[in-house]
Amino acid sequence: MDLKQRLINYEGTKEYQTTRGYFKHGKFWMYKDTENYLTIGYGHKVLPSEHEKLKNGITPMDADLLLAWDIDRTIKDVKKIGLTLPKDWEDFMVIMCFQLGLSGVKKFRQMIAALEKQDWTEAIRQAKDSLWYRQTPNRLNAMISELKNK
Repeated sequence: MDLKQRLINYEGTKEYQTTRGYFKHGKFWMYKDTENYLTIGYGHKVLPSEHEKLKNGITPMDADLLLAWDIDRTIKDVKKIGLTLPKDWEDFMVIMCFQLGLSGVKKFRQMIAALEKQDWTEAIRQAKDSLWYRQTPNRLNAMISELKNK
């Protein structure tokens, strides 16, 4: 499954968001995520400067465009960490950074050190030894199941 579809699944498909009331009348609407951040579409964190233009909902096409922009920005953020990784771990780091932000990912110093040495087992152990894992174990377990290098 490609990165975009994985993020849609993790962040909430249109069908899932319909059951939660976040997608209705053909539009995605803002909601507060588990950390109390305003969110819209497929996990887009609404910035204060965007609030006004997003308050009337967004179309599925707009949600796709926002996701593509967010993925592109997140890939650039992951490159700032300076790791050379195989594709499976690149995708893992992009999904992690999408959820936690670059500053959140940088706090995983021991995991990053393990990735620098390509110690995949230790990297997974460090990812699981975290508040992130305790808050979203299903997502992280699904992400780990997609890894080829373990």
